[in-house]
Amino acid sequence: QACGMSTGGSFVATGRSILPLLARSLSRRPATNLVAQRADLQTRLVDNIQGLADILAFDRARDQLAHLSVTADDYGRSQKQMALITGMQSGISILLTNLGMWTVLSLSIPMVASGELGGVMLAPLTLLTLASFEAFTPLPFAAQTWNTVREAARRLFEVVDVESVVSDRLTGTKSQASYADIRFEDLSFTYPGTRDPVLKHVTFSLAQGQRIAIVGPSGAGKSTLVNLLLRFWEYSSGEIRMGGRSLHGLDPVQVRESCAVVSQNSYLFNTSIRENLRLASPDLGQADMEAAATAAHIHDFIAPLPQGYDTFIGEQGTRLSGGERQRLAIARALLKNAPILVLDEPTANLDPLTEKEVLDTLFGLMENRTVLLITHRLVGLENMDEILVMDEGRLVERGTHSSLLAQAGLYRRLWDLQNRIIQTL
Repeated sequence: QACGMSTGGSFVATGRSILPLLARSLSRRPATNLVAQRADLQTRLVDNIQGLADILAFDRARDQLAHLSVTADDYGRSQKQMALITGMQSGISILLTNLGMWTVLSLSIPMVASGELGGVMLAPLTLLTLASFEAFTPLPFAAQTWNTVREAARRLFEVVDVESVVSDRLTGTKSQASYADIRFEDLSFTYPGTRDPVLKHVTFSLAQGQRIAIVGPSGAGKSTLVNLLLRFWEYSSGEIRMGGRSLHGLDPVQVRESCAVVSQNSYLFNTSIRENLRLASPDLGQADMEAAATAAHIHDFIAPLPQGYDTFIGEQGTRLSGGERQRLAIARALLKNAPILVLDEPTANLDPLTEKEVLDTLFGLMENRTVLLITHRLVGLENMDEILVMDEGRLVERGTHSSLLAQAGLYRRLWDLQNRIIQTL
């Protein structure tokens, strides 16, 4: 009978050890689908919420709802499959546990009746059998969850393990110097995965305190110069120097600390005006914020607000107008107090009146700063020391606003085209 108890217990234990493998095998496909479908559903939900105004304007609410419903149904089916597997393994687990208990109980009763086992031991043996299986109970669910965790980890490591194009590890020595001059020397660049170069043998220099504008049609390579300067991409042909030193020999963090950037899509976080300004420096005081906001001509807008600088501005600053967002971005750039001011299409999404106001603000802040202005709108460029004209990745013209107009080249054609468009409005 003791042998029978051992054999019965071994059979049940074997069943409990096989159950996690069975649960893992059955849940592999639905668990993998579940992670991908959940991500897809969340993405669609965010897109539909953020794009609700455009969806309603184009009367596509039903179509978007239908797409969302299909994704939700797929996700629901995968959840049901996982729930069925969970129920099955839970039921089998309970069955095996009770089967083991009843096996021990049924074999113990004859032993008690024959006097081989004390009657007082019957209950402890039965309960001990139940307790012995408690360590095995979570294993099937853990094996089932493993597939979901593994798929989620795979998606995460696809991003984490990607090698950065530009290493943030120090390639040279970190210096206490502040770099306020830039030189591009015979610079060429091709984005990975493409064949045609975006930049072709570009050479120019930007001395300390000088103001240079780079203009040209869309796709001419203007913004690529900024991406390379800020070390967002790695270049291999030609050279970029700051303070006479190659960017390859400078700490990328220090390079970025030397530049304050105002772009056409400066990101504003879903928090207060104060916290958005503190992105420039966590230790900013109220006086510093107000001084920068005043210089950017936005303090008079912030001060009357009920919560002042603690006013929340919504996701991506949606509670502010385009001009207010740009001025806030300008104030943040000023608070960084970097020697180089990089303006990448700072007025691209503004109406002409707001554009003029923002440009007047910017031109007033350029004193004693090295300025690189990237733009395709030829507005206010008479304030620049030099204008570089790019086309298809090359520098094709350079000079002042008046001299370029007199050359009757690409700059003059762009100027005439812009003025004709303005006259038709």
